[in-house]
Amino acid sequence: MNSQAVIALVLIPSQVIWSYSVAGVVAAFWLVTILLRGSWHKARGLDKLILFGPLFYAAPVAAFGTEHFTLTKIIASIMPAWIPWHQFWVYFVGACFIAGALSLVTGIQSRLAASLLALTFFVFVALMHLPAWAHQPQNRIALAIVLRETSFSGGALALAAHLTEQQNRRAAHIMATIARYFVAIPVLFFSLEQFLHGDHVPGVPLARLTPMYVFGHAIWTYVAAVAYAVTGALLLVGKKTRTAATWLGLTVLFVELVVYVPIGVVERASLDNGLNYVFDTLMFCGAVLLLADAMPQSRRSS
Repeated sequence: MNSQAVIALVLIPSQVIWSYSVAGVVAAFWLVTILLRGSWHKARGLDKLILFGPLFYAAPVAAFGTEHFTLTKIIASIMPAWIPWHQFWVYFVGACFIAGALSLVTGIQSRLAASLLALTFFVFVALMHLPAWAHQPQNRIALAIVLRETSFSGGALALAAHLTEQQNRRAAHIMATIARYFVAIPVLFFSLEQFLHGDHVPGVPLARLTPMYVFGHAIWTYVAAVAYAVTGALLLVGKKTRTAATWLGLTVLFVELVVYVPIGVVERASLDNGLNYVFDTLMFCGAVLLLADAMPQSRRSS
């Protein structure tokens, strides 16, 4: 069995190992920070889940940042032709992603990092994903990617809002409201897509069919669709926003565990079919939990 484990590890490409390793380092920093601050003991109930928001968001960011160094040419090829110095920007964004991820989990300059991450994903939407969808407006997957990246921007913006609250409550409220819409609108679209395409993977709608080896198979897509419809509607109208975002985050985490962890294990040697699926969904979960933390704790709407 030991020899089989060694063989399995050797067969995993180095770029996959690097991405998981850097994400693991970020997770270790998060754990040390949580223990030193005593945050776990202070949190009550589902607020303990919200503590995982920075980790679930930052670890994927670090993994994707690592891909900028291991898959430089591939990533550079998808950049708009009019942008100069493709390779430089790929390395620069990759380094910023890793640094930003460490900032989010340690709390060092985390407001600046969150603001820049929110801006970065918004720029990605404006410069790459939105124009790509505009060329194929009938492509539902292209629209799903636009909205997914928008939700990533919203999650980072929510964290920036939360960290701004003590200095400027009005600015924090505006930022949190924008972040709420950046998450709520994608969630409602994802809900509709999951109702229409129940045989596809849940969480963030994509072209891949749910593998037959996943226990429960298509049922999880419909479960997610219902939860998304309820929580997304509450977020959109601004009612019970903290509770709605927390339960939405719990739903995405459940989907991650029952669907994407098995996919990650089976496709452990693949970035496109394994790691990226796992971390895309985990990052969406993190974005939702960051939004939950930025929402007011009272029962009134934000």
